[in-house]
Amino acid sequence: MIRFRPAALVLAVLVWAASLGHAADRSNIPLRNWGGGSVYRDWVYDDLERLVTAGLADRVLLSTKPLSRVEGARVVGRAIEKVRGDASGVYSLRRDLEPVLDRLIEEFRAELRALGVRLPGDAPSAPGWISVVPADRVQVRAGYASRDLSWVNSQGLRFQSGANGGATLESRAQIGDVLSLYVQPEFQANEELAAVRLATGYAKLTLFNVELLVGRDSLWWGPALHGSLIMSNNAPPLDQVRIGAAEPFLLPWIGEWVGPTKLLLFLAELEERRDFKRAKLGGMRGTIAPFSFLELGASYANMFDGDQRPRLKARDYPRVLFSPTASDQDLSDRRFRNNILFALDADVRLRDVHRFFVPARDLRIYGEFGWDDTCCETSYIPDKHAISGLVGIQLLGLFGVGALEARFEYAETSTLSFTHNQFYRGYWTRGEVISHFVGTEGNDYFARVTNRLTPNLMLGLELNRAVIGSTVFQAAVPKERRVSGGIDLSWRFWEKYSLFGAYQLMDATNRNFRRGDDGVDHLLRIELTRSFR
Repeated sequence: MIRFRPAALVLAVLVWAASLGHAADRSNIPLRNWGGGSVYRDWVYDDLERLVTAGLADRVLLSTKPLSRVEGARVVGRAIEKVRGDASGVYSLRRDLEPVLDRLIEEFRAELRALGVRLPGDAPSAPGWISVVPADRVQVRAGYASRDLSWVNSQGLRFQSGANGGATLESRAQIGDVLSLYVQPEFQANEELAAVRLATGYAKLTLFNVELLVGRDSLWWGPALHGSLIMSNNAPPLDQVRIGAAEPFLLPWIGEWVGPTKLLLFLAELEERRDFKRAKLGGMRGTIAPFSFLELGASYANMFDGDQRPRLKARDYPRVLFSPTASDQDLSDRRFRNNILFALDADVRLRDVHRFFVPARDLRIYGEFGWDDTCCETSYIPDKHAISGLVGIQLLGLFGVGALEARFEYAETSTLSFTHNQFYRGYWTRGEVISHFVGTEGNDYFARVTNRLTPNLMLGLELNRAVIGSTVFQAAVPKERRVSGGIDLSWRFWEKYSLFGAYQLMDATNRNFRRGDDGVDHLLRIELTRSFR
């Protein structure tokens, strides 16, 4: 008899990792705001988009998030090589990108050294085969809300009426190029209670460009900023098992044609207090970049199972996972309940468009088309009552000002989007919609303008008009309507400190789907972050 010995396996992995040399940090770049420079995610994603749109990194995949720190560093490394090899002087005219590249080099300095990228100055040596960062960044937060409110696309961050506070830190560890550990505990407090929770935490094993993640983390699928039709960071991170490509790869035979490819799939378990206790949520996504200016993606998600009887048998999984009609109400066996969603997305990146009289240096045009599972004859064919869509445009280097940019997005969902006849509360977890926050039969107009007034000071302005529908199946409630404006300021000082402040003013109608509950709401958020890198 062969006995499984976990300790021996762990020791073998550690010995193997030691033989691989330097530790290349494969922890994920967070899908939350750390110190400003952005508002709904880490600022690194915004700067990577600027580099890639300007053509400094060839064919790159950015719409499947989170990216690992190694992936981000490779994009920066390609940009450095392209600038250094610019014999024709094409990029010498892009002085507007120098601050962007400088920020990213400083962020990924250790990873770039580990990848063998030569950097000017007295750069620190590459990490050894064990790298431990007990406190990478520490953040304290204060806020005020005129009523109970959630900040959209912020991992379920909620503010209770009155004063609010909190603190968090992130810790990372890397063993060789194999094992990554990440922990982000968080303390939250308001006028009624205080609590400590694990906001994000996971272990990631990477072997032969395949990574296995176990733990709690967020996902964002799609090229947009203010919403996604399948997976977003609007809800709290999911407890999941995830497997996929650690970095983009080329497929056999057709790899050069379709470009870099990335595939992943995950399985998560949802909370107990819902329509079906501990229901499962699974999903798959694939992305390709056939051209340097184009990225394409396809997403699939499925909410199924749960603790209630009848339970699934092993032979039932193919049907419940891949048949949109499996959960039709006329089925006598309700164990096949499932809620399937699909989406296709595209991101077009065009550089130097000012030559064509566009009032910007670079331009992104992106979109997403999604549909919910439908009944009977329609099956995989989208039904007009089940489709949703999102379009966006981003203008970088607006009016010739390198640090000035604007973004506009519109999203609309249908009467069947994110709702279901058996999972009657819909596509949500812990009180927040997993995909786009507008829910069922909603729409969203969003505009954001940002400008870096100095290298260390950024100002952002937002306008938003949203109609939000309840995801509860056939809920006889009115839609909530919001018209809001916001301002945010990010300031980095003393090299290691950053301050982020944001204020939002909102005129709300039918708050929380209660007819006649109207009024003006205020939300203030201030965060101070200390980096120990």
